[in-house]
Amino acid sequence: MSSPTSAAVHLILTTELVPALRAVVDELGGDAPDSLVHARPTTVAAVHPTNSAAAIVHHLCGVLTSWGAACLGGEQISRDRESEFDYDGPVLPELDRLAALADRLPAWSAAACERGTLADPTGTAFPVERARAAGTLTMEWVLAHILHDVATHLGHLEVTRDVLMTDRTR
Repeated sequence: MSSPTSAAVHLILTTELVPALRAVVDELGGDAPDSLVHARPTTVAAVHPTNSAAAIVHHLCGVLTSWGAACLGGEQISRDRESEFDYDGPVLPELDRLAALADRLPAWSAAACERGTLADPTGTAFPVERARAAGTLTMEWVLAHILHDVATHLGHLEVTRDVLMTDRTR
């Protein structure tokens, strides 16, 4: 059985955040030849490097896989977080993958409830052992973290779009 928090996070992800991510990617041209989804507002060598829209979406798939499938679901996954930001493949399949991962959230939460424990997320920079020792690594925290990460990166994606679209019209 999934928790009410899990159901709420699932609803927000699937009805608001993932569709908003898809809308921004569509505005950037999706996977069309003249698309801006692989453009970066600043270069990798910049003082403050930024990510492409495709890399942001790909990274969010990593976030849901790490915190959802691994931490909540207890699944064995492999994740190379750093390489996510170099992603240059098609973005529309990644959006579909993100939507499919979001749809699995209730089952992953139910698995965590059934086990009575959380597994370690894979490939994350978060200090898991410190959080476990402090008692702050809970299912509710993980769900909030997923929601926070997706919402934050939606904001990054919107700023990326705004900068790239402004540059294109100049």
